[in-house]
Amino acid sequence: MLRNFKKSKLFLMLMIVVMLFPSTLYASTQGENKKVLKGDLISKAEFIAKISSYFAWPHPSDYNDIWKAPLKKFNDVKTTDKYGKEIEAAYEEGIISPDSQGNFNPDTEVSRQDAAVILANVFKITESDNDAKFSDYKNIRPDARGSVNALVEWGFMSGKTPKLFAPNEPIKTSEVEKIFNKITSKIVTPVQALPKQNAVAPRRYVKLYTPTPDATIYYTTDGSEPTTSSKIYTVEYTGHINEMLNNSQLPERTVVYKAIAVKDGMVTSPVQTFTWHLYRPVIDDFQHKLIKEKTSSSPAVYQLYNDSESVRPMAWYIEGQDKGILFDALQTRADAKNLKEYIDENIAKKPYSVIIGHSHGDHMAQAPNFADDHEIYVNERGWAPIASVLNNPEDQAKVKNIEEGDVIDVGGSKLHVYALPGHDHSDIILQDKENGLIFASDIYGCTRAGSADNVAVMGVKTDLFLSLVQQTYSNFKKDDGKITQIFTGHDESALEASHLGIYEAAVQQVIDKGENGTTPTLRGNNDAPNSRTTIIGDMWKDGTNWIAIKLPGIKGDSTEYLTSSPINYNSKDGYMKYSVLSNIEIEGGELVGKPVQWAEPRSFSWAGNTITVNNSLQNKFDPWTYDYTIEVPKSNENITIIPTTMSTNVKTIRINGKKVDYRSKTSIRVSDGSVIKIEIIAPDKVTTSTYTFTVNKK
Repeated sequence: MLRNFKKSKLFLMLMIVVMLFPSTLYASTQGENKKVLKGDLISKAEFIAKISSYFAWPHPSDYNDIWKAPLKKFNDVKTTDKYGKEIEAAYEEGIISPDSQGNFNPDTEVSRQDAAVILANVFKITESDNDAKFSDYKNIRPDARGSVNALVEWGFMSGKTPKLFAPNEPIKTSEVEKIFNKITSKIVTPVQALPKQNAVAPRRYVKLYTPTPDATIYYTTDGSEPTTSSKIYTVEYTGHINEMLNNSQLPERTVVYKAIAVKDGMVTSPVQTFTWHLYRPVIDDFQHKLIKEKTSSSPAVYQLYNDSESVRPMAWYIEGQDKGILFDALQTRADAKNLKEYIDENIAKKPYSVIIGHSHGDHMAQAPNFADDHEIYVNERGWAPIASVLNNPEDQAKVKNIEEGDVIDVGGSKLHVYALPGHDHSDIILQDKENGLIFASDIYGCTRAGSADNVAVMGVKTDLFLSLVQQTYSNFKKDDGKITQIFTGHDESALEASHLGIYEAAVQQVIDKGENGTTPTLRGNNDAPNSRTTIIGDMWKDGTNWIAIKLPGIKGDSTEYLTSSPINYNSKDGYMKYSVLSNIEIEGGELVGKPVQWAEPRSFSWAGNTITVNNSLQNKFDPWTYDYTIEVPKSNENITIIPTTMSTNVKTIRINGKKVDYRSKTSIRVSDGSVIKIEIIAPDKVTTSTYTFTVNKK
């Protein structure tokens, strides 16, 4: 009787456990047919995701590289699935492969022998012929025995019991963790390389890395085996090593790197060999893509490029109802190919003019082919460099200046012109306010991960450049201007409006943090380690939502990349002294700006004469000029002031004595002659500035 009662009590307790903890005992999830593993077992998806995350393999959808191979897919895994990206990244690495049905089977368990094969493969642990001493050794698949032998021999993996390996039993999460920890604490993890080697490209910027902290990477490029006497690689010093095709090497060459990683107290990593196939045609035809169809109120947009060009810039053909604009003129020599003939035969349906976004060799080379029968517009600050291709004084005389404030009507659409010097003195930008289209040549973007592209902005002091960036963005928004797509000189696809915020943030962090807001470099060979760069985002994770801007000088040197007068912000903690505005926006009135000069005037020969061109812009806000006029229509009784300080860390902003926040809106009642005072205390709590704005009612 007592025995039966105990049995009934035990049965009742088991039933309660089942009711309270069903997920550990049932094999399917509610509403789905997916298998749920019991207890501590790890699924294939979780196992591969752990490996993929540890090795930091980027998913192809997470970086901007037109030369990457097509994405490899399993039938039963979507990129958007949990662990989908990690699984597909591992597939690209060759660590996993599909079954006969093209499936990965992510929710199934991982057998102990399969785990051994994958781990030995990914950590490059050499297979062993020494049979592991298990009574069930013959049950291990022949193709898995070498991996099992090696992991057991190293002491990384043990049997299910002292006598049984149990190759077909599923491995537990806890066991995977132990094996992983043993491997990564004993052997330096093999060197990894980006970009991937599975696609042909005209150039590659090579990044080497190992997940093992504080390990030193040694590498060779001549096919020899690396040793501790070989070259050392660090991103900070070496950058992403530039591998290109010089004209003498065209059309192709093979690049081979070999690398090891070394750390005291650990076994040196196995040698890794990386091979990239570079290919670029000696000369090729121009190509184009229709990006946007023409409508009655929106222009057609075509992308133009040439695969034989070493840095593969983009040009843009914009055509409205009445006329077209070719924005930039690519890199191919005018005597090698004719872009004008290509556009006339394949694209243009209306008369068109040519606008050079800035006068660098990869954006102006074809200009001579348009000189006879097309208007060519170049900002006059770029006339001196474009004379290298437009070297005939008669052709130079035909060139027209284009400047901020100009408006180009192409029929159904107007393109507003803005100037943003920095990358080049002659940088100009076009904006279609109605449709939100921005054409910006090189000043924005350059987000190709596989080429380590970054924008060099060395012609303007960084703090003044931030002010000009903010003022340009304010101009984009004026008159209900839209920003939907940004077309640049080195991005194959249009960037989103959010890119402008990322761009500003990259410059802003230098002002807010000083040298601590910079990093050494991205581009090896060209710049490393001789550069000062500011970066927001990760080129391998953030698609086009990252930016790298190269600033004057070398990180840590004495180059005055910030303004030095009336205050030297380049001194130690000089960034704490910013008590100035970088921009001011006014709703209901218009600021009367001042001339802003960033470089000395330049004299040069042009069209048979010697001319002098100023490197300055008119009617701008100058952070170091403190008295301004605001013109206000007589009918307006109030205006709204939006102050932006150079540093986001200022101690105080006051408008007419009232404390306000950074970029907050303040409504002020005004009359003719009234004065608005803005006072700022710098982050150092000592340095101050006061601005006065006098209202002129018109």
